[in-house]
Amino acid sequence: MPHPSAARSTSPQVGKSSSFTYANPRVIHWGRGSVAQLEPELARLKADRAALVTTRSLLPAVEALPIKAMATVVIAQHAPMSQIDAGVEECAGARGIVSYGGGSAIDAAKIISVRLAGGGSPPPHVAIPTTLSVAELAAGAGYTNEAGDKAGMRDPRLMVESVIYDADLTLATPMQLWLSTGVRALDHAVEGFLAPGEHPFNDVMALEAIRRLFDSLPRAKAAPNDADVRTENQLAAWFSFTLPSASAGGLSHTMGKQIGARHGIPHGVTSCLLLPHVMRYLTKRLPDRMGVLSQAMGGSPADLVQNLIASLSLPQHLGAFAVREPELRRAAAECSGKHSVEDLTHIYISAL
Repeated sequence: MPHPSAARSTSPQVGKSSSFTYANPRVIHWGRGSVAQLEPELARLKADRAALVTTRSLLPAVEALPIKAMATVVIAQHAPMSQIDAGVEECAGARGIVSYGGGSAIDAAKIISVRLAGGGSPPPHVAIPTTLSVAELAAGAGYTNEAGDKAGMRDPRLMVESVIYDADLTLATPMQLWLSTGVRALDHAVEGFLAPGEHPFNDVMALEAIRRLFDSLPRAKAAPNDADVRTENQLAAWFSFTLPSASAGGLSHTMGKQIGARHGIPHGVTSCLLLPHVMRYLTKRLPDRMGVLSQAMGGSPADLVQNLIASLSLPQHLGAFAVREPELRRAAAECSGKHSVEDLTHIYISAL
């Protein structure tokens, strides 16, 4: 894929007034062995009583973390609110929160920290991600309600204080989960690039994220135990999310969330299933932006993304998850508004 310098034509017009709000965690550490920064970070944040939020699959690896947690909260996929409620009780009195895992653990830890604060400042949160979903970079959090549907909340206090990208801690992450969340990062980059308005800083970062993900994800698949390649994956995922609200609220994300929790489909997999079809639909609605993306990527963006997903041996068809057309029509109706029910239904059915 050509270097993103091909996207020069996206620069704002001279004299046009625009603004950009940079929202990211204050401190980001990366590289192999960077988990050693956890203790200094907790000391800097005066978090002498820290609770740990993680997933059951990572419990055997918790001993590798330089932390003596006052409590350990275990969260399942899609962050069920019942488990978050229990976690708030378990973490009472905590002066810091450490999340260790993917988006579900990180989002649950965000909500727990804000709930512990009441109306005040939450205990600082240090995130140690083990996937590429970059939940750690967003001032929002998703959870599953009692009906089994995905819901979310936004609050500036949900933003984590520090992130530690240590690829050595990701080597136990199953390859399909790692690669599918890498496609989720690609989804962030594409949807941020296609977001309305002028965002030249994000455009440069998003195109660089796309370039890096196309380059490094196949190499991660070919070398599952290469932590240096996984560090490259992590940096690319970080770069994908400099316009978080627009990226996380794009059409592929919205449609994916509508069916993900309800049908037990992980977030990264919903991006694999839907992103190429959403891109084909948006090509007609956003021809100029898609044209710049095509120039930067060196071909049809939707086809290139679909080919990448296939080359990574990731799921490509909703039908494999026993989702049927009536359920997709219901999901389309629920997330329609800016886009018609008919258009959204067509995208879903294209993904069958």
